[in-house]
Amino acid sequence: MKTILFFTDLHAGCHQVELAGVREQAKLHNWRIIEVEYGRTDHPAEEFIDHWQPDGVIVECSYLRMPVEYEAYASVPVVFIDPNLRLFKDQSRVFSVCVHSEQYAQIAADELSKLNPACYGYVGWCGRADWSRLRYHAFRDQLAQIEPDKKLYCFENTWFRYDIVSFQKELIAWLKSLPKPCGIFAANDETAEQIIISCLHAGIKCPDTISVLGVDNDVFRCESCTPSISSIGADYFGAGRMAIELLAKQFDNPDAPGETLYYRPTETVCRGSTLLLHTNDYHIRHALERIMRDACKGLTPKDVLQEIPYSRRLAEQRFRNITGTSIGERILEVRFQEVLRLLRSTTCPITLIATSCGWNSDSFLKRYFKKRTGLSMREWRQRELHLKP
Repeated sequence: MKTILFFTDLHAGCHQVELAGVREQAKLHNWRIIEVEYGRTDHPAEEFIDHWQPDGVIVECSYLRMPVEYEAYASVPVVFIDPNLRLFKDQSRVFSVCVHSEQYAQIAADELSKLNPACYGYVGWCGRADWSRLRYHAFRDQLAQIEPDKKLYCFENTWFRYDIVSFQKELIAWLKSLPKPCGIFAANDETAEQIIISCLHAGIKCPDTISVLGVDNDVFRCESCTPSISSIGADYFGAGRMAIELLAKQFDNPDAPGETLYYRPTETVCRGSTLLLHTNDYHIRHALERIMRDACKGLTPKDVLQEIPYSRRLAEQRFRNITGTSIGERILEVRFQEVLRLLRSTTCPITLIATSCGWNSDSFLKRYFKKRTGLSMREWRQRELHLKP
């Protein structure tokens, strides 16, 4: 049985998903995975390698505080996840798994441009991480194509978690200086949360004057924030599996040239931070947030109406005037979009999708789906799989 060391900083939720992908794929090879939380030790990588004598190493670079040097791991086959490739003198030797920055930037530009902001903003991750820099450049290039007349502002200051107060002060000053309304692309959901907290502290209305889109779709973080955070999902599980397969290639052929694989975005979940409504009706906003959060958990129009302090008729009328749909129609739409996501990006059995998305009746979902798309759920899934690159 081969032993693989996985160097990471597991405080980040996305890295736990990556580790799950690593372990899942490693099972197929009958390999043992040992995680090393490198962010909590001052020991050099060579010491861990000498102790464990692994057959291979995976290094998650995106959150590690120290520079990642190829030579530290060169004694064994190694795969780097999201490295700063500029640090490697000879990239032809490097096996890596990297985020597809251009695709995330394209989605962000498309989503934020729907809000027709006066300008755009980007707030990067702390410590000027390389993946964050690439995400900014890709976002800038995408906006230059679709919104060439609108300016992009970037929060340039380097910030650190251990000095969050200073960061908040600088971020608030930057947010106040922006032309409004502004659509901001945040490097990840944690950064997006800091932007929303800063807006609240500074009395800046979000999403009315500042709209925020994050990355990772960290559901707990996104849905516990007020307003909830719209976010682009990332295939971290797939990234972990890719890393294992690149190790397998090196085991099969020690002389194989370096290779880079790219993990891509998954679903984009629109929540309150990009829910731009021309209304000051807090109760309708809250109802929409509740629907987006709980529609797939069996939420009914009655549940929503109970939280709106108007008569049933007035609540329904105000909801339709503001959103263009009834409460029941909005609940169905959120459920339907989740059905599409599950069909497109998972292998969840069709018979289980109805209950997963809040439908009590499997037969009702199938009829509704056929009416909406003209296809059965199975036919639609097969078509989508065929269309995937």
